[in-house]
Amino acid sequence: MQTSDFSVAQAHYGKLFPHSPHFDTWIPASHFLSAEFDEMNLAITRSDSNESGLYGMAFGPAPTISPEWRDFSIESCGAENLPNGVVAVVEWDSYWAPTKSGDLLPAQRSSDQMIDEFLRTHAPQSSVFPGSDEILKWIEIFEGDQLLGVAALCRWQSGRIVISSVATHLDHRGKGVGKRLMESALVAGDQLGEKFLSLGVMHKNESAQSLYAATGFTLMHNFTYCERR
Repeated sequence: MQTSDFSVAQAHYGKLFPHSPHFDTWIPASHFLSAEFDEMNLAITRSDSNESGLYGMAFGPAPTISPEWRDFSIESCGAENLPNGVVAVVEWDSYWAPTKSGDLLPAQRSSDQMIDEFLRTHAPQSSVFPGSDEILKWIEIFEGDQLLGVAALCRWQSGRIVISSVATHLDHRGKGVGKRLMESALVAGDQLGEKFLSLGVMHKNESAQSLYAATGFTLMHNFTYCERR
């Protein structure tokens, strides 16, 4: 079946994955164009700022891969038989966790310049940097006057809040800084009025995967990002 009705596609996703808020976060109604689905699969086409103006997201063991998609993410369980000319580039995972109540978090201590320098030194592949309009709040972990870790809470296109640019000081990894960051992020999300937070992470980043699992995050989907070449 095919539909251009966002609510129909959203309802079908809910039937396939009843405990996952992935659709609510990563498929904004404002960018939704169409969907094709059957009992086990769902393929979404949304507008995007890439060269083709479209982006695909496919779920299930055998979803339809639109010939109009130049790039798309497909659940890795369905990525075994890609069309000719389509190349699997990298795997990534999406996670979510409910927010938590807690004490009011302190105001930001670092300047945007300090955070920018911290990210470029300790996590140069971060997805957002200070100055982005998406950023609602920076989470900081200090030891005395030394900044040990940061993470950004961002308002994404869907209106949901996502966690981005999680970074810890290179000399302080494995010492619980990441766990403190994530716990503070969940409290901050609650204080911003959100019931859950989502994030995306490269599948090969095993340390991050372990951190998210240890702080109450649940894996929603393992994707393979693909490009038509």
